[in-house]
Amino acid sequence: MGEGTGAARAGALIALVLLLTVTSTSLMVNAQDAMEAEGPGIEWTLPDTHMLYLKGTEDQPFLDRNWTTNTGQPLGRAEFTKTSSALNPNLIDIQSAPLSESFRFEGNITVRLFASLDSTNDGCRLTNVLPGSAGAETSFLVTLSLGSTVVIGNAQTNSLPMEESYLSAHEFTVQALDVNVSLASGDLVSLQVDVQHDCLQQGVLWWGTYDATSGIIFDGDVIEPKLEYSIDSNRMARVEFTPISPWGPGDFDGQVLEIVGPLDWDEMVHGFGKEDQRLEHFETPHGTRTGEGNRTILTWSSEKPLMPGRYMIDACFMITDQNPGELCDAIGVLRFEVPQDAKPMLSSMWAAVVVPLGIIAWIGVSMREAMLPIQTYAILLLLAIAALGPAIHLPDIDSNAPREEGASPSFALLSHEGELVKLPELLKGSDAVVVGLFRTGSPNAIRQFDDFRGAAIISDSEIAFIQIATGEGVQSVDLDTYSLILNESWPLLMDEADAAVGKAFPSGATDAVIIIDSAGFVTDWQPGTMSALEIDEAVSSASRGSGNNPLSLFSVIIGTALLPLVVLAMPRDRELELPEEPLFPGAGALMTAAGAATGFGLWALPVALMAAFGLGAFWIWVELLLAVVFVYHGLSVLLYGKIVEVERLITVAYSRLPDGFRSWRDRASFAEDAYLGLWLAWLLWLRTPALIPQGVGAVARSDILGIPLSVLAMLGFLVAAGIVVNIARLVALSPGKLSRVFGWLSVGIRPRAWGLASAILGTWVVLALLVGPVMGSL
Repeated sequence: MGEGTGAARAGALIALVLLLTVTSTSLMVNAQDAMEAEGPGIEWTLPDTHMLYLKGTEDQPFLDRNWTTNTGQPLGRAEFTKTSSALNPNLIDIQSAPLSESFRFEGNITVRLFASLDSTNDGCRLTNVLPGSAGAETSFLVTLSLGSTVVIGNAQTNSLPMEESYLSAHEFTVQALDVNVSLASGDLVSLQVDVQHDCLQQGVLWWGTYDATSGIIFDGDVIEPKLEYSIDSNRMARVEFTPISPWGPGDFDGQVLEIVGPLDWDEMVHGFGKEDQRLEHFETPHGTRTGEGNRTILTWSSEKPLMPGRYMIDACFMITDQNPGELCDAIGVLRFEVPQDAKPMLSSMWAAVVVPLGIIAWIGVSMREAMLPIQTYAILLLLAIAALGPAIHLPDIDSNAPREEGASPSFALLSHEGELVKLPELLKGSDAVVVGLFRTGSPNAIRQFDDFRGAAIISDSEIAFIQIATGEGVQSVDLDTYSLILNESWPLLMDEADAAVGKAFPSGATDAVIIIDSAGFVTDWQPGTMSALEIDEAVSSASRGSGNNPLSLFSVIIGTALLPLVVLAMPRDRELELPEEPLFPGAGALMTAAGAATGFGLWALPVALMAAFGLGAFWIWVELLLAVVFVYHGLSVLLYGKIVEVERLITVAYSRLPDGFRSWRDRASFAEDAYLGLWLAWLLWLRTPALIPQGVGAVARSDILGIPLSVLAMLGFLVAAGIVVNIARLVALSPGKLSRVFGWLSVGIRPRAWGLASAILGTWVVLALLVGPVMGSL
């Protein structure tokens, strides 16, 4: 008894161990499956079965992939009698269309046939009193070949006495199990059907309706769709679908795709996602391209950039051989992640650290030589803080980074027809050049084509349209298909082998539309494409300076230039000096404005002239020269307290002032205002590099009225500069005597400290230009 109990316990223990082992193994497998579902990837839910349907008429039957939606009496029929089945039993002997794709099939194959009597009666059944006796049953002999392989050889279906009409047709089947066969492109599927009908009543083989689906059933994998995505440098999503089926892409009758997110990985299942998470909805393809093996690839592109995060492409496809009552036959869920933008080599935030630290270090060095009043050091610290404004708006230092708010890269590219097209030639006689960048095979090429045609119709401006196929290794053969669509409507250019031109645009070497004004500056751009109305508005704006007018100066300086100017504008005299001779009201403000306009004009006038004379094609070199001059100005003021060339021009301008003005304010006061205007110009250039080139230079090149309008614009900028400097003076004077004391104590040291800050800011811009657009253009 004890031994029996012990054996029972041992058996129970063994069973428990086995149960735990199986359970833990199952949990491990499930855990692995869950882990595999985490992260990027794709999951397909494909139909378990596929069909080739018997279609056509008795005289011309054929095999087809489309499940018909017809109802009622079947269109296809093959009549047979007892006599005909004995003399000529063959009803069907047909072949499918040649396969478009090679494929390997593994699974089961069933041939299903629907047959009945002409009308409902039980004559056949009554003549078969004993089950299994001959004389009343019907069956079919089927031969099926896949290519040269016979998978069903004259096999008999189930046999039964028929008694129904077509309304309840009988089903006959024969099956081949564990089929393993390879088919090549061009192979045929052959079907032969013979009948054995021993009933006196006439029978009919039916096909061609929704519920009489006579044909061949493939129980296994047949289709191999591919769903892929790519994210460009602007975070625009491009979706590509390759419909792969042995019978060609026509097997896929329609599709609905959605980009959904952001989501967690475990939330990415078909149909999941809130309405506001469904960012893009695709149905009709935006375009097509030819892929590997001459396959047709359907393409879509998102309308807007995606924010960094995790997304899924929820794809639903309708397949012709599946039940048309179902809305989704094949489901693909493609999980992907949009990464954060790549960090630059040096962010502009480092400049915001370097500039104040440089001033503080300079203060420390100067303290070793001689101590200054504590008020002076307070002003210098305030100036160091004020330098943060310009510093944070400096460009990042990054390799091959394009210049934001700058000129277009000057390109000379070959067209698809072999002609050399240059940007300066396109600019001649044009109000603007509209560039459509696209990567080969992108659907945005067609979308840009439609938008460009619309813009040409609605716009009154002279616009030169071009499209550039960008990306590395672009070849002429890649554009043959699209060139037929374009039909020489405008030049179709090919980027350089390393996509240097595309990379030099603000968009990078990807799909985008870029507007270039008559002076060669990029005034606007959008990823993907730009509507016809937006193009028309952007071109019209470009001819008027793209919104860069004297009034924009006031909005720009609030956060960037006002605080440094306020510190620099602190009064140099401890006491207010009144003129010996009475002057008209506002004379002091007028003199300040005149000095500021002089300094501002010393910088703005040469820049405007260079833009007006068409140097936009070489503007990156012009900007590099300007940055070097900025460094020179900063170092000159730091080391010598003045800029020699500027001093000479100030002397000339001061000598032209009325005697009453000169007797009231000495040359040093006028020079201080002039330097404020010069620093204002540099600060504006750091914040908005294209303000003067577009606001004056581009206007001068726009049309016949461009020159007088540009002169007025230049005068407006000079007046605005004078007003801004006056505002800075008023703000600096607002503390009253305290301001005068602090200003008087730091009168010589403030410009030198700002000279150091300017040298650092200019050096940063030089490095950003050299490492970025200059090296990128070489």
